[in-house]
Amino acid sequence: KMGFLASIGEAEFEADDNKKPNRRLSSMSFSGNFLNVDGVDRRGSATSVDSTDETDLTEESRTCDGTSVKVLSEGYYEDDTSIMQAKEFDANVLAKLTTLEESHMLLRRTRAVSALASRLMGAPDEQACFEEVTKLLVPLFRVDRASYALLVDSEHFLVRNVTVNHRKHAIKMGFDAGDRGVVKPLKGTAVGSCAQTLKQQYTPRTKDSPFETHKLIYSMGINSVLATPILVDGNKFAGCIVVSLTIEDGFKVHDRILISDIAAMLGANIYSKRMKQAAEKSNKMSREMLHAMIPSKVIEKIECFWDESSEAYLHRHSCNSVGIFGSETNMDDSEHSRSFKKEKSKRDLREKIDFLNQMNREDSQCDNFGVVVDSSKKELGLTSQALYAENVDNVVILFTDIVGFSKMSLDMKPIEVVDMLQNLFCRFDNLCDKHGVQKLETIGDAYICTAGLFVDGNVNDAARNVLNLAKDMIRETRKVRLPRRETLSQDSFVSPQIRVGIHVGNVTCGVLGQRLPKFTVFGSAVNLAARMEQTSRPSRIHVTEDFHKLVSFEEDYEWDDCSETTVKNMGKFHSYLLKEVL
Repeated sequence: KMGFLASIGEAEFEADDNKKPNRRLSSMSFSGNFLNVDGVDRRGSATSVDSTDETDLTEESRTCDGTSVKVLSEGYYEDDTSIMQAKEFDANVLAKLTTLEESHMLLRRTRAVSALASRLMGAPDEQACFEEVTKLLVPLFRVDRASYALLVDSEHFLVRNVTVNHRKHAIKMGFDAGDRGVVKPLKGTAVGSCAQTLKQQYTPRTKDSPFETHKLIYSMGINSVLATPILVDGNKFAGCIVVSLTIEDGFKVHDRILISDIAAMLGANIYSKRMKQAAEKSNKMSREMLHAMIPSKVIEKIECFWDESSEAYLHRHSCNSVGIFGSETNMDDSEHSRSFKKEKSKRDLREKIDFLNQMNREDSQCDNFGVVVDSSKKELGLTSQALYAENVDNVVILFTDIVGFSKMSLDMKPIEVVDMLQNLFCRFDNLCDKHGVQKLETIGDAYICTAGLFVDGNVNDAARNVLNLAKDMIRETRKVRLPRRETLSQDSFVSPQIRVGIHVGNVTCGVLGQRLPKFTVFGSAVNLAARMEQTSRPSRIHVTEDFHKLVSFEEDYEWDDCSETTVKNMGKFHSYLLKEVL
């Protein structure tokens, strides 16, 4: 915008009947408006480039070493907005400078505005950006008042960060913003006009302004006001820089252009800071959700898989690049690696052929009645690896679900079902926190939790905590009200009933998935706890003999006689029912 523009001459084409076209790019001057400097004519100092290359000037060509060279045709930049603005700056500002003092002042302000860009980039947040701009505007342009009008919604804006250059102006010019700013309507204001046109609104004489707000500030001694739009993400209006002077028509053309540049830089940095803030907020929410789904001790073990600089991350992603038959997709340039992979490829091919031949042989022998092929001899390869897996001993598992939930939900609206489950499960969550039990997951109307998984302590204490939790779950369920049915009176209170099953044993736990990782436990102990719940009675707690041994000496619990429960694929087990919970 200083006017030092390159004026590219026309390409002259000379040709005759016997010669190829000769294209010569001439008059390549970088002197801009300063064609005559120090009494020396610079117009003839441009360098000319002759070329007999037939490549069109608007096309991309390559040199002998493969370097891409793009030659631009005449008028390539004619429609460029920044070039057009620079030409306007030349015509409206530089061409009208008459004294050396004006040139020095313009150069000093231009340098200061250019230096502002780096300070805005280093500002930690949006508020710091406003402070940096204010520290430049007030002393550099000698404005009497500076403020920011930030968009609140489609009809209002917030006036904030009001700054004045003299203490005597503090009360008269800065009283209307307060500490947190003042919300004002957009309609009928210069800020509203900026929001509609996305252009500067300059009022050289506030006494003649059509805006009522300007007539008000005229009474405060302000005679000229400049409102410059702050645009973010392209052409989205975010607010205005509003500066004012006590003198009439105090902002020259070059002042308005430089302040417009400041607003452009401020808008870009505000958008950057807001995007960063949104990303940090999103990351915080994601981390909170992750901690809600996965125990913190497990997260400590797997968070390295999201750190791109960690060895675990690199190793995992290199393992994930293995194809379905084990062929690696990452190629190494070393000769040893290429020979190794070549030999491995041959071996894989032979194994594939042997595997298919085995299928054909067994298929023919079994006369097409269906065959189960032993694929253990051929490793098909892993497409992914579990983030985490571990065996844990003496874990107490609790299952609970609602009696007759499927039939009950048919008579309820979907939103009523969700509201009831939300009410019930929130109560269960609070009880888990109270008793030191970890919620595992919910599946439909089933609620699953564990104790002793990652907590160092006595398994007897974990069993006692889970049993007390189960008793409180039954009590809390009685406080949940089912939606009123037409057949019941309005004053009737009907609550759901739950069944509870508990077992203690060894489990395998792990984190499955990468897009939405989920912590889960599995094993025969989990299946047995689920079976205890399925064979329990309404509002009763059904436990295995292993669990009963841990709490049988407690006087606070009364049990029915031992019974025998058959578990599918697991045989018969002794079990106990806790007396009815009051």
